[in-house]
Amino acid sequence: MKLFADTADLRELKELDEMGLICGITTNPTIASQTGKNLVDVLANIAKEFPEIPVFGQVVAKDTEGMVAEARKIVTAGKNIVVKLPATREAVKAIKILHAEGIKTCATAVLTASQGFLCATAGADYVAPYTGQNDVIGYDGLVTLEQLCDVIHEEGLPTEVLAASIEKPQEIVEYALAGADIVTMPYHVFTDTFDSPLPLTKYYVDRFYKDWSGAGCVIEGK
Repeated sequence: MKLFADTADLRELKELDEMGLICGITTNPTIASQTGKNLVDVLANIAKEFPEIPVFGQVVAKDTEGMVAEARKIVTAGKNIVVKLPATREAVKAIKILHAEGIKTCATAVLTASQGFLCATAGADYVAPYTGQNDVIGYDGLVTLEQLCDVIHEEGLPTEVLAASIEKPQEIVEYALAGADIVTMPYHVFTDTFDSPLPLTKYYVDRFYKDWSGAGCVIEGK
């Protein structure tokens, strides 16, 4: 399973890249608005720094014609751009048009397996279930994710399932076991994965150091 970073902050992205953790970058209108006023500029800056991995930017239009027009502008930010569209009836029409034009798309804000499957059938390269939000509408997020992964893979569709709306480190493993191809998560989930158990980790590290240095041991090359 691949890990994507859900942030437009270049400082955060560079740190995660130094760790060798990210294979892609996702943004949404809320995230992008915290970085700049022009989405194409925001995405272009990210794509320039990370030209070898996919960078996702989202439309804000609600009608098919508007989504298609915005998507065509968004992809001018770089060759590695993927356009996100909300999983609505209007967006499915746009996905079909953009797929025919060779523009990569991601259906986002997917809340049911059926919704995601139809978007994949229409030609979406990625579908992004909001797994952490499914409980709000009475669905079990993990069950929905498993169903979506199963039906897409069973039907032989090339669409990748990109699990989103992750807030806790343990969900990384849970989503992987559920069959997700990708998990995208905010910077704090990456850091929480190491910081949450830090007191106990630090205890062991300090004990190792105390025993080693107390015995007068060294590490020297030959």
